[in-house]
Amino acid sequence: MRLPVAILSCVAAAVLVSLPLAWLGHGLRGGHGVVTWISLSIGLSCAILAGLTCPQGNFRRPTGWGWIMIAIFAASSARAFLWIFYACDDDWKVLSPNNLGDLSLHLSFINWLASTTHWWPASPILAGDPLRYPLGSDLFNALLMVGGIPPAISLIWCGLIGSALTGYALWRWGGGVALAALLFNGGFAAIVLLKTGWGGNPQEVSEWKNLFLTVFVTQRGFLYALPAGFLLLAAWREEAFGEGKKRVLQLPVQILLLGTMPLFSIHGALYLGVAMAGMAILVPFSRCQMLKLALFSWPLMALLGWMITSGAGGPSAIHALGWQIGWLSDGSYQFWFWNFGIALPFAVILCFYLGGKKGELVARAFVWPAAFVFLACMLIRFAPWPWDNTKLMIWSWLVIAPYLWSELLVPRPQALRVLALLLLFGSGAATLLVGLDGRHGYFLVKRSSLNTASWELRTIPPNAVIACAPEYNQPVLMLGHPVVCGYEGHLWSHGLDYKERLELLNKLMNGEGDWRGTARKLGAYYIYWGELESKKWPDSLLPFAKETIPSLHRLE
Repeated sequence: MRLPVAILSCVAAAVLVSLPLAWLGHGLRGGHGVVTWISLSIGLSCAILAGLTCPQGNFRRPTGWGWIMIAIFAASSARAFLWIFYACDDDWKVLSPNNLGDLSLHLSFINWLASTTHWWPASPILAGDPLRYPLGSDLFNALLMVGGIPPAISLIWCGLIGSALTGYALWRWGGGVALAALLFNGGFAAIVLLKTGWGGNPQEVSEWKNLFLTVFVTQRGFLYALPAGFLLLAAWREEAFGEGKKRVLQLPVQILLLGTMPLFSIHGALYLGVAMAGMAILVPFSRCQMLKLALFSWPLMALLGWMITSGAGGPSAIHALGWQIGWLSDGSYQFWFWNFGIALPFAVILCFYLGGKKGELVARAFVWPAAFVFLACMLIRFAPWPWDNTKLMIWSWLVIAPYLWSELLVPRPQALRVLALLLLFGSGAATLLVGLDGRHGYFLVKRSSLNTASWELRTIPPNAVIACAPEYNQPVLMLGHPVVCGYEGHLWSHGLDYKERLELLNKLMNGEGDWRGTARKLGAYYIYWGELESKKWPDSLLPFAKETIPSLHRLE
């Protein structure tokens, strides 16, 4: 317990302290890196203090099957993060297609946060717009980058350590079933492999995809949010229902982990807020504890939540909330069967079962709020892209799954338990194996293209806006330079109003009319012209459009 809490406290404190220091010092490199070293030093100090003051708490020791699940989780995490992106001749590749757009975005944010001198930082993917994104994990990697550890190394090690912390927290919460719930969810989508063979991809025919591959590996904020969140949930359960009801996590540590949650996952912060409210309502003797924690942590959560959703006071993003009845359902019963299998019926049965069973207050205190959040995700869209509701639904599923086992399945005959586990997790296990298959590997960007772009951009100011192709693997953007308009998939999924700027960018890069005046209107100082630009605008009238060597052109 002490080491996981110490590591998470280090990350939370370093990121939190770096925000005001970067504002005062004009960036993480302020004072020749003093901002970064002070932030990391304070994070390390908080880690030592948290580790020394944290009680050990209760820990369930693994049995035979538990060790098997731990080994599978460790192997899956090693496979996913050691090959999160890797060199193959002149190519940088990623293991999973789910990570093509996400990893390039994270690399862009890390490089940008490490170089920008303006805080709160502007958005590198839409010039003139403030950054509206849970930047915590990328900010920590940026601190490591300024400290001398490049992203190619820190992304891998943060992934491995974050996986170990997540595995520990999930084990503490629900044992091997909680680990299986993250690794093996996915309804019955893997049935597609019976038709397509091992080369098929079950995730292409479902919306409720494998959470380990599509959420945990790609959304780097979950490397902090899941371990911190489930350590908090487990601590609240032990403090309310354990022997002696002793404090498992010191209040300052809980405030730090909970208060900084919006910087890493706004969905995690929202879920934990609902969980706290649920405990206060359903467990009367925990109200004082929950109210005290809310009094000290929720103001910080509100402040940081406002910063990452409004860009610390910038113009609001396109309103994301809206009705989305049935989530991504096509209106057929087959959708629910195909995506969720028996998990949804079992969860509904569990909710009613707990309502009529006395003495199971601990299960009700966590299952019912989780079910409420899941139901809300079936009715309300919490982001412009409805699939992003999965970032909330994952919390509900991971909370409920261990209680499906302990309350519904454990009392049943062994044959029924085995059958239920196969139906719950069998398809997801096959999906995971396909996703981690060694035959996979997807092109991200050429190493030579990054080197060429880095040389061309070596002398320009870090905040100078560049016009280039709006592609996710654009070298200029991946190197952390702000662009007129980034990848459209990132822009609309983040709720940004970009259509007008994209139209002007197309006019500029096609060389239409007074293109220099268009550049001034967009605030662009440079135009980068390379292979992606030639493909995007093959009929461009710009004077350098026929050049075959990537080049950077300054606009007077």
